[in-house]
Amino acid sequence: MIIIGYQGIGKSTVSNRKSGFIDLESGNFWVDGKRDSNWHIPYCNIATHLSEQGYNVFTSSHEVVRKQLKKSNQQKIIVCPSLELKDIWLKRLTKRYEETMSDKDYKAMMNAVDRYDENIKELLNEDGFEKVIISTVPYDLILEIKQLNQ
Repeated sequence: MIIIGYQGIGKSTVSNRKSGFIDLESGNFWVDGKRDSNWHIPYCNIATHLSEQGYNVFTSSHEVVRKQLKKSNQQKIIVCPSLELKDIWLKRLTKRYEETMSDKDYKAMMNAVDRYDENIKELLNEDGFEKVIISTVPYDLILEIKQLNQ
């Protein structure tokens, strides 16, 4: 299964704690401060290949990734917070950045500050994917995903 996860949803946390889950970090496709314009093609090919081997693969929610993954024959779901969780989510991403001070977490925080509503609406309106919408915090990401498949 391929799980397209919004930033801060818990992709890395689950992958670090649960076998069978892989967080395919899109930040690895930056080289010397640049990312090839077609980076999403090998990224999505890797995600599909890992899913075909039985892994649950978390990917980023970039628009180019979603469009490319539509071509995959694997089960694909989008996991994102609800629009109503905006304030909680911004605090969550800010706290994560303050703890790590990483460039990746800063970019995620600023993207959410600038585009949270737009990002979530895009994910909710994306055709061709099953959806898991997080509506409360705290939550159990694995349980939320399993409930979709029951």
